Amino acid sequence: MHSAAPAAAATAALIVPVGNAVAATRATAAVPKKKVVVVTKTITGPEGSADRWGNIRVTLVVKKTTTTLGSKKTVKRRITNVRVPEYPNHTDRSVYINQQALPLLVEETLQLQFDMSKFQLVSGATDSSNAFASSLQSALLSAKKA
Repeated sequence: MHSAAPAAAATAALIVPVGNAVAATRATAAVPKKKVVVVTKTITGPEGSADRWGNIRVTLVVKKTTTTLGSKKTVKRRITNVRVPEYPNHTDRSVYINQQALPLLVEETLQLQFDMSKFQLVSGATDSSNAFASSLQSALLSAKKA
């Protein structure tokens, strides 16, 4: 009998850790895994016409974050950068106006993100503002589809 007690205790000591491991595996299987996918895309809008002054083209850098938790999927888009690679610069006046207006329009875009309903034009740069807004609107529509 004396030898049976230590053997039973040793067997119990081996079974308990295995039982805890099985319980831990079942507990983690019940929690759905969270999967996050981040994609950054550069989207260029078409040229917007600034009347006789020339054209403006807006390029957006959009970060799209898709989070999947079980069967629930959420998508968030955020504009991280706005560039204006093409703008009227053939006269000194065009250069001056766009050096003043374009940084304000870019800042406005970054603040408002995808909400164009509150977008404001820059006084004194109406043609440039309208051309910027036209190119931006098309780029935003493309970004929402991407």
